Amino acid sequence: MTLRKKTLLIVGSMFLGLILILFFTSQSILLGNYLDAPSANQEQLQFIAAYLILSIVGIGLVFGVATIFLLERQVISRLSRLNKSINNIAESGDISTRLSIKGADELSNVAGAINGMLAALQEAETKLKERYKEEKALRRELQAEINKRVEFTRALVHEIKTPLTPVVTASELLLDELKEERALNLAQSINKGAYNLNQRIDELLDLARGEVGMLSLTPNTINPMQLLQEIAQSTQPVAQSNGQSLILELPSSLPPVWADEDRLRQAVLNLINNAFKFTPEGGKITLRAKKDGVNLVVEVQDTGYGISKEAQQWIFEPYHQIESKRARHAGLGIGLSLSKKLVELHCGHMWVNSQEGKGSTFSFSIPFKAANQKEESSKEVL
Repeated sequence: MTLRKKTLLIVGSMFLGLILILFFTSQSILLGNYLDAPSANQEQLQFIAAYLILSIVGIGLVFGVATIFLLERQVISRLSRLNKSINNIAESGDISTRLSIKGADELSNVAGAINGMLAALQEAETKLKERYKEEKALRRELQAEINKRVEFTRALVHEIKTPLTPVVTASELLLDELKEERALNLAQSINKGAYNLNQRIDELLDLARGEVGMLSLTPNTINPMQLLQEIAQSTQPVAQSNGQSLILELPSSLPPVWADEDRLRQAVLNLINNAFKFTPEGGKITLRAKKDGVNLVVEVQDTGYGISKEAQQWIFEPYHQIESKRARHAGLGIGLSLSKKLVELHCGHMWVNSQEGKGSTFSFSIPFKAANQKEESSKEVL
């Protein structure tokens, strides 16, 4: 029986009781009028009338109590149990609990709907926990693989650099001793090759450190114009030997920047070396810097072969390199990736603009802000 039918039954019972009360009351009134007539049994009839009135009141009370009892049992108590059960679930957070409201009315339907919702939430929570466990296991496996690769890289670097160090030292000593031009040129080639190999090894190690978040900075206030001038001066002989021209374009002044000088130098040198690699003889490489609001922007532009739109999507990924027979030499594909990581450690970002056959421009931006803050705090202390 539905809740609506039960309510109608209770209300109907109340109306029936009321009708009976009115009926008997009217009869007693008529009887009273009748008793107004003189009679020998008037006292007895009055007693009967009083008895009937009391009976009517009693019947009305019985119907009232029955109505209240049925209403409390069928509606109020069940609503109270439903409310209490829902509050307990909300406080405990235990969605495995189910509501126990029996019957076939609207309250039972509401309880069933809530139970269905709790069952769906429990199933979703179980799936979420399982997925979390799977992802946690995958993260552990991935971290283990990364650690293995870092350890392998460290071991490899150590094994290569150990015999390379005396080669560099010996070639430097040999340069000091040799006087004959041919022998001197050979020694310079040995020294240059050993030095370049040593740099590539350091880059490989830095990239491995960056992949596990172990690449750190030692920042200080530096003069970006002086740094870029030194870089241009040191790379000018390479450009000349390649038959290329290296141009430095700087504004009249630039604010100091809060950065790791060695890491910033490394990032710029990697971009210039990449331009040397993919620019033909007679080409031009331009190193420029400018102030863009609170940021320092550095650009390396070349007139080389350019980069396709597809290659630009992964150009900064490690161990990826552009397949080009026109490149001066093959690399490991780590220079650009390492430069991007170094720039990001300075809270900056790097990007590329290029068109095939029209050269490329690699740019990065890092903030001046940290340096300005430090200078202001120093002035306040003074």
